Amino acid sequence: MGLFGRKKNASVDDVDVLVGDGADDVIRPEPAPGEPGVDRDWDRAGDGPYDVAEWPDLDGRVDLGALRLPAVAGMQMRLDIEQGTGRVVGATVTFGASQAQVQVFAAPRTLGLWDELRPEIARGLVDAGGAAETVKGVMGKELHARMPGRAPDGRVAFQPARFLGIDGPRWFLRVVVNGPAAADDAQMAPVLSFVRSIVVRRGDEPRPPREVLELTAPQGVLEAAAKQAQARREQAARAAAEQVAQQAPSLARQDATQLAGIRRGAGPASSPDGGSTDGAGRHRPPEAAPTEAPKAPSNPEFT
Repeated sequence: MGLFGRKKNASVDDVDVLVGDGADDVIRPEPAPGEPGVDRDWDRAGDGPYDVAEWPDLDGRVDLGALRLPAVAGMQMRLDIEQGTGRVVGATVTFGASQAQVQVFAAPRTLGLWDELRPEIARGLVDAGGAAETVKGVMGKELHARMPGRAPDGRVAFQPARFLGIDGPRWFLRVVVNGPAAADDAQMAPVLSFVRSIVVRRGDEPRPPREVLELTAPQGVLEAAAKQAQARREQAARAAAEQVAQQAPSLARQDATQLAGIRRGAGPASSPDGGSTDGAGRHRPPEAAPTEAPKAPSNPEFT
């Protein structure tokens, strides 16, 4: 498995994980007859995503602690790190031009969270100027949304988004899909296949409902991320120094006396009244032209 790259910025820090070729031999359960959501209803325990008690083996999945994600050849996976705490709180996987963010939360033992959270998410989208509607999907009810944003020319633009919610035993899995797959069922198919192969490992610790389960990065990812961050800081410092050097005036190319408002010359500058200015710019009145002084008369008595 090849690891690691870096993706551009966000509102949170992130680390990229690149899964190389040959990692797509993920073992999946023998499905029931028919296609879930088409020929029959979807059954979470049989069709996935699974609890670790239902699927204890990794079978080629990427182990992120609370989540075990299927590895697909060429898949890019970004770990989403919470600013301030440094916790890994989610993973975003790229499917061509589409992305799917996956997060897992603690849930009550008996009741699920999706029916409770879905209206709250919809209200938040509407309050932000977007739109949302509940639609029946392959894995139950989905939230199809139009999220407001800004186009390059500054105009308001709406982007499609699709929210999936899966209730498991004491956990809740949320998936947010952006890009073409959010509006195209054909491009959504590989996303659904990916989600159905996820394994959740909640742990036995008591947790309040809705608490996000922290993920753990694979071995070496955080060290690679630290090196990437240091390289980015050094590159930014070099770019800033180059920009300052380009904007600063070059005394080698300009006359320093001109920059100081002082004229160059062999002597003081002249003024309109015939006077002059000294080196500090102060006016000096003109001096009388030198004349030949008369000689005293000679007096023979004073010898």
